[in-house]
Amino acid sequence: MTDGVSLSISQFIDAWRIFGRACAGTRTEHAAGADYIFTGLPIPFFNVAVLTARQLSASALDSSARAALAWASDKGAPWLFVVTHDALEPGTDAAAVLDACGFAPIIPLTGMIARSVAPLSNVPSGLRLEVAEDDAACCDAIDVNSAAYGMDLNASKPALGRGALWADHLLVVGRAGGAPATSAAVMLAGGHRYVALVATQPGQQKKGFAEAAMRHALAEAAGKFGERPSFLHATDAGQPIYARMGYEKVASHTCFIDKRLLGGHAS
Repeated sequence: MTDGVSLSISQFIDAWRIFGRACAGTRTEHAAGADYIFTGLPIPFFNVAVLTARQLSASALDSSARAALAWASDKGAPWLFVVTHDALEPGTDAAAVLDACGFAPIIPLTGMIARSVAPLSNVPSGLRLEVAEDDAACCDAIDVNSAAYGMDLNASKPALGRGALWADHLLVVGRAGGAPATSAAVMLAGGHRYVALVATQPGQQKKGFAEAAMRHALAEAAGKFGERPSFLHATDAGQPIYARMGYEKVASHTCFIDKRLLGGHAS
């Protein structure tokens, strides 16, 4: 798979497989045009069904969604259904099709690539950057992401908050006033430097902390893995920042969730 859309799909899958390898209960499978990576963690973000088929019609999307619901029905974990809009037949309204299947859109993501990213030139005032190596520092990065994204990620700490996992990749934590303020991770996924866990504590945002942590992490990863292209899946808030850093959009995705997992917001 060499085109941008296929690369964006494969990078998502490769990165989530890395998360999965850190979790003893992970189940993976390829079935009915989708890759399933379920870590078993009680956090939707870490259990995904990623559509891999191309040129999906509305009826094929409906069938895939219902197959995913059936596959996940006995797994006992909240999960996300990841759709790549560029892989659908023109005119296919994914939100409408999936609404009828019982899904709600929850996170739009943009696949972006950069052949190179300039290293950090100046550390923002008050910020101290470090490569996280012990469990405590790795858990600090999870705490930053929990606060930044409004998600309780504590259940992931026994698997993802471990220095042993990040010894094979690269995790940077930035501290301000001695407290964890920002984070950025770079994982070697499918031959690319895959950027993840970019976040800043709400009270420390708009100071350039996350960009500094990310540039530092990418430079450290280049020294560790070589100067490889960098890939990420950006939220709407992060996309303009990444574009300014030299990332180019290659695909659009949406993560959908079973409405029954939304509690009082289910319809």
